[in-house]
Amino acid sequence: MNLLYSFRNVSWNHVRQDISSSLVVFLIALPLCIGIAFASGAPILSGLIGGMVGGLIVSWIGKSPLSVSGPAAGLTVIVLDSIQTLGNFNDFLFALCLAGVLQIILGFLKAGILSNFFPSSVVKGMLAAIGIVLILKQIPHAIGYDIDYEGDLNFFQNDRENTFTEIWNAFLRFTPGAVFLFVISFFAILLWEKFQLHKRFLIHGSLIAILISIVLNQGMGFLFPTLTVGSEHLIQPIQLGNVLDLFRDDYHPSFSQWKNQTVYWIAVKICVVMSLETLLNLDAIEKIDPERRIFSKNRELIAQGTGNLFSGILGGLPITSVIIRSSANLQAGAKTRLSAFLHGAFILLSLILIPDWISKIPLASLAAVLLIVGYKLTDFRILKSQYKKGMDQFLPFFATIVGIVFTDILIGIGIGCAFAIFFIMRRNILNPYEFNKKDKAYGVEVRIDLSEDVSFLNKSSMLYKLNQVADNSHLIIDGSKSKYIDPDVLEIIEDFKISARSRNIKLEIIDVTTSYEKIKNRPFDLVAQQDYQKLFENNRIWVEEKLGKDPDYFKNLSLGQAPQYLLISCSDSRISVNEMTGTSAGELFVHRNIANLVIDTDMNLMSVLQYSVEVLKVKHIVVCGHYGCGGVKAAIDGKYHGLIDAWLRNIKQVYRMNRKELGSILDEETKHQRLVELNVREQVYNLSMTTIVQNAWSQGTDLQLHGWVYDIKEGKIIDLNIDIDKDFQDYDIFRYQFATKV
Repeated sequence: MNLLYSFRNVSWNHVRQDISSSLVVFLIALPLCIGIAFASGAPILSGLIGGMVGGLIVSWIGKSPLSVSGPAAGLTVIVLDSIQTLGNFNDFLFALCLAGVLQIILGFLKAGILSNFFPSSVVKGMLAAIGIVLILKQIPHAIGYDIDYEGDLNFFQNDRENTFTEIWNAFLRFTPGAVFLFVISFFAILLWEKFQLHKRFLIHGSLIAILISIVLNQGMGFLFPTLTVGSEHLIQPIQLGNVLDLFRDDYHPSFSQWKNQTVYWIAVKICVVMSLETLLNLDAIEKIDPERRIFSKNRELIAQGTGNLFSGILGGLPITSVIIRSSANLQAGAKTRLSAFLHGAFILLSLILIPDWISKIPLASLAAVLLIVGYKLTDFRILKSQYKKGMDQFLPFFATIVGIVFTDILIGIGIGCAFAIFFIMRRNILNPYEFNKKDKAYGVEVRIDLSEDVSFLNKSSMLYKLNQVADNSHLIIDGSKSKYIDPDVLEIIEDFKISARSRNIKLEIIDVTTSYEKIKNRPFDLVAQQDYQKLFENNRIWVEEKLGKDPDYFKNLSLGQAPQYLLISCSDSRISVNEMTGTSAGELFVHRNIANLVIDTDMNLMSVLQYSVEVLKVKHIVVCGHYGCGGVKAAIDGKYHGLIDAWLRNIKQVYRMNRKELGSILDEETKHQRLVELNVREQVYNLSMTTIVQNAWSQGTDLQLHGWVYDIKEGKIIDLNIDIDKDFQDYDIFRYQFATKV
């Protein structure tokens, strides 16, 4: 029911796009599942079971619209080592079941928050590196040298070759027929995208290219036998008689090993690696999603854990969210998680119904698909962008790329994070204060303004600077800006008091205490307290005024509410919705947030929307923005705003979609005003696409949506006169075109 509920009121075009993209992902996933199982020293069927579970179960429970789960190349070494350590595959399956349970527990413990601690530069580096590795690894398959298994991402291969020597060997032993099929498939995809035929037929070019390559390879057997590629260059799936054949081998968890401590250690190791790789991939998927949809990482961990539990029980491999399949899913035009679900179903059905057709797919045509996926992930504009941000952003980004290309994903991520942590510590150590030296009439004045957070890492830097203070000078140490000063630093300052006397340094210390002492000794602001008490006095005056006009005013209000309007406005304190609309208490149902956003993952807003539409039966819903909105300005000012940036990126998306129009406006104030209007329009569209509003309309409710802008300078409300049917007729196409370009 969870998956079916998600697709209520989803357009048929979206369903067709999901079906098309699921076929592309299925064709890519099939050889990957087989190859990863082979490299892991596990039965081939276990890889296919993992792929099916990743599609059929994880997508059912999870909420990510683009993530595709299955056996991951990054786990092959761990799986192989674990099987060898335990002695048999059945014991390993028991460890996998335990790892799945641990993942579920991590989800309920909200461990998904760890994804917020991965530096953006490292995640971008991971995406670029995966693209580079995909390109390099697909070159041998593209020219018909299929010695290394499909899905291997490690630089050093099991056949004692590496990525570069494998490419060299491939060019020495290329297969002409494979090269021909690769070129045809590659240009078929490019032409299909160039003429945007995927919009007309809602079928991705990758699927067309694969079908063409199958037909050509079969046809060349009659016309040009020398160009035909043999079975060693085709997918080699396993043919099943029925569903039960998946479990014909005696592979099941050895629950009798529950006393074996090694099993638990391996379960913990697998759980940690699977969870980290999943969180990294989910964070990367969220960044490449054109709509920047945010979903619960904790729920995804629960979904992955459930999938791994089932995979272990059924005899499958460990599964994670996989960036290659997820990227291919996005680029094939997927809109919802129906695509991931169907790809798992197609793996199962293909092995039973059409194994002969599957065995005719050339690996060279799949290489064309994956090579284009890799090219789109490796956006060289990001390299330039990261370089412009400075070395503290560029070096972690570049180190991640180099680390992943020459080792594997997790080691590369670790290298990138190490660089990022180094720069954080470096900034922390070098910038604990501002040091100013001035020559005064009475001598030299030195001022040290301590920063907001002064930790023990700043000890050496503080000692160095204090020693640089000249004798006979005037030193001021100001800690008024600091929220925390480490006791070790305080001890250094206390010790300096003694040496300052011997050096004839006049020492002046301002507000340098521990954070606890600052809180304990903070001054009592009498004016602020009086302002606070004034609120209660105002309330009593207001109550008396209301009762003077109508003795039953509050009694009548308490009987219930029947507002006709839901107003979604900005949290700005200058917006007084009742005052500016001339309405009284009980006439407006109001929801406020920063920049009046409508996001379907915001449960607070969705609850308000459902209650107002289904219970209060409001007739009008208004999204009201305002000129001079600080949230809109903050979204495009290029500065760091902490946690609020995750919220404001929805406005950044509006800015990117309308960059051409906004770029033509030279006046900054006019540009901000136009962005406010475009943001309101986007939120009205988001509102119209919610399940709650769609349900109301399907039931014949005359619910109207409006977009307003409030001009604070003039106090006037401007109706943008948004016509849902007319204005949003081609809006889906506009958003799709933008997403395709991204």
